[in-house]
Amino acid sequence: MKLRLLILTLFVTVLLSGCEEHEYTINLKYDGDNVIRNVVCSENMPADVHAKLMNLYPKQIDANSYEGTFGENLPDDVGGFGRNVHVSNPMGEAYIYIERFRGKDAQAVDVEKSLGTADRLTDMVIDWLEFELGSEPGFDKLKAFCDIKIREDIKNLAFYFWIGEKFNQSEVNDSWNRILLYFYERGYFTVSDLSDIAISADGEWVVTFARDLICENLGSSKSKEEGKVLTFLESEEALERSASRFLASLEKQKEIDQKSDGKSGESSGAVENLDAITEEIFLIYSIDFEEMLGIEIFGNPPSKVDVTLECPRKPYETNGQWDAMAGQVRWSGKVEEDNVPFICYSKIGAPDEGFQIGHFGRVVLADGELVEYVFWYKGLNEKQRGQWDEFLMSLDPGQDIGRRVGSFRFKDAPAASTDSEEGGRQLWDVPRDMILEGLKMKKDQKDQKEPEPKGAVQAKAQKEIFKVYPIGKVVKRDGKTFIEIDRQYAAGLKGLENHSYVNVVYWFDKNDTPAKRSILQVHPRGDKKNPLTGVFATHSPFRPNLIAISKCDIISVKENIIEIKEIDAFDGSPVLDLKGDFFRFYKPETRQVVEGQSVE
Repeated sequence: MKLRLLILTLFVTVLLSGCEEHEYTINLKYDGDNVIRNVVCSENMPADVHAKLMNLYPKQIDANSYEGTFGENLPDDVGGFGRNVHVSNPMGEAYIYIERFRGKDAQAVDVEKSLGTADRLTDMVIDWLEFELGSEPGFDKLKAFCDIKIREDIKNLAFYFWIGEKFNQSEVNDSWNRILLYFYERGYFTVSDLSDIAISADGEWVVTFARDLICENLGSSKSKEEGKVLTFLESEEALERSASRFLASLEKQKEIDQKSDGKSGESSGAVENLDAITEEIFLIYSIDFEEMLGIEIFGNPPSKVDVTLECPRKPYETNGQWDAMAGQVRWSGKVEEDNVPFICYSKIGAPDEGFQIGHFGRVVLADGELVEYVFWYKGLNEKQRGQWDEFLMSLDPGQDIGRRVGSFRFKDAPAASTDSEEGGRQLWDVPRDMILEGLKMKKDQKDQKEPEPKGAVQAKAQKEIFKVYPIGKVVKRDGKTFIEIDRQYAAGLKGLENHSYVNVVYWFDKNDTPAKRSILQVHPRGDKKNPLTGVFATHSPFRPNLIAISKCDIISVKENIIEIKEIDAFDGSPVLDLKGDFFRFYKPETRQVVEGQSVE
């Protein structure tokens, strides 16, 4: 049976790999409450698909590209269902995108069919063994083994294949490796058995495997070599004769059953080979391997879908890949009509920083907390919304914000609406608790003891310590170089996009050892042909304080990421500071001297 499943699965894989795959590229960009959606399909797309897209999209860009602006309801261009939700208020905005592409959500029926087929396959195996070994003393033990363990394992086998097929998991090899490990763990074979399989003739190991398993669970006293009771498994020819006799008994029973029901039965006639015989047996037991494994040999080929969503801010929750440089979330997957749908989702809580800082002195709600707040606000009636807006507008950072927020109540609220246990949770508790928590978190962060700088090695004789903290790191990826600044410092990049270069101050962290800090003279560039020179006259990474400075040409600045042409630093090197083009703002006439320091 395992050999048959293997051949069937490989057949399906080869067959599907030869199908022409369709491709969709979908790009989305927020536009207020709406999204601008562009879909590009591959040139091999059927005419009926183009007709559908022309009906869904108001604008056709070219022969394979369509565009439109959509509100909450997204078009089912790839046979799915999606929603775009945008809700805003003075504190910020919530963006929620979720969409499924093609597929079938109701999979429970298919699972039941798969497991039902596995049950019928187990019943067939038990009936066949009973036909050959029913009179043996140990058959009850063998039957119990098949009815419990084999039934369970065949169901799990079917389910592993079903999952691999429905979720498109790493092609067929992933399912087979999972199954191999499963049966190895369940004790069906050992590593040495794999060697026997490798050197055996085609199909021979299947018979040997079956004989060993049956003999072990039948409780026969005969050895494997002398197990004459298993003569029907001596060879493929013997197995074929057994299958033919078993089929004849089934046909005879079928004829008896039909006569008892008043029907005339017709025999399928003589069958000449093992494959044809087993096909007849499977037909009688209604065993459909496509159904059991969740595959559809002659179904439509899968489609590849690539989706990008341009975002105003990094999502706080998504199942896609965030690209900070492009400001996009990206998804990629394959979709089929009968498989589990390919789903994309993204959730963003974008605070109105100006409003929050203006009334709270800092940003108190962002990401998931802001989204929860925004939907709370949307649920208020017009009168309540007016009272809350008026209250927020009255707040000032110089006031005792915590006390004022904690004492807020809607006007005309019932007398029982208090914070007491008897009153229960009130409508205003939702924003009050979130804002107070936001205020508390910021205060806790401010009150926390400053952490020690990473990688610092201080000389024992040093009399004064200066604390230096990384603000980001050097990132080298795909042949490009970036300076990735921690988001808490991102506001400091404003205006840098107008500069042609930036001076990057970073730390030689790979050389931070007492021995390397003690080196004061080096041969520049590590070349002994160069004369011995003091480290303060070189750019050597060996020096008392491992500070490096590189002038780097700027390619682009997006959010907290600066792309530069190059830098003589390792990937991951800590960045301590950035200094823009000094001469951009330098005016000699404003130069002053204050306590020995020049000030511009």
